[in-house]
Amino acid sequence: MTKAIVLTAAALVFLPAITSAQTFSATLNGAQETPVVATPATGTGNFTLSAAKILSYSISFSGLLGSETVAPIHCCALPGTPAGPLFDLPAGSPKVGTVGPLTAQQEADLLAGLMYVNVHSSQHTGGEIRGQILPVVPVSQDTWTLVKRLYRD
Repeated sequence: MTKAIVLTAAALVFLPAITSAQTFSATLNGAQETPVVATPATGTGNFTLSAAKILSYSISFSGLLGSETVAPIHCCALPGTPAGPLFDLPAGSPKVGTVGPLTAQQEADLLAGLMYVNVHSSQHTGGEIRGQILPVVPVSQDTWTLVKRLYRD
């Protein structure tokens, strides 16, 4: 709980307000579940937060050991820590839609990486695959040039 508060506070102070769309992604698997779930299931999620604080999502997965029961976006927890559901998502794969608008606190939690997608199944009612929703950090060509120089010298 203390870590979540510190990270949320840091996001509010150090991360700029979103004035244009920002992208996020999640890789879903059983290794991220709490506790870890041995499953062949995997998934991916792509998210966009608009300037109007609407979170668009496109999530797909396959290989569940049981049938999907629910798949919410949870908040607010670091990887390896459970949290309660925040937004319910429709059944099936792919899941495409929007939630929001996000409150200022929810936006800060998203920017701090404290939200995750959790797909629950009839085999694993606590969740079969999970993926932390993390900001996509663009890498410019200048960054790659600097990295290359480190290895040449």
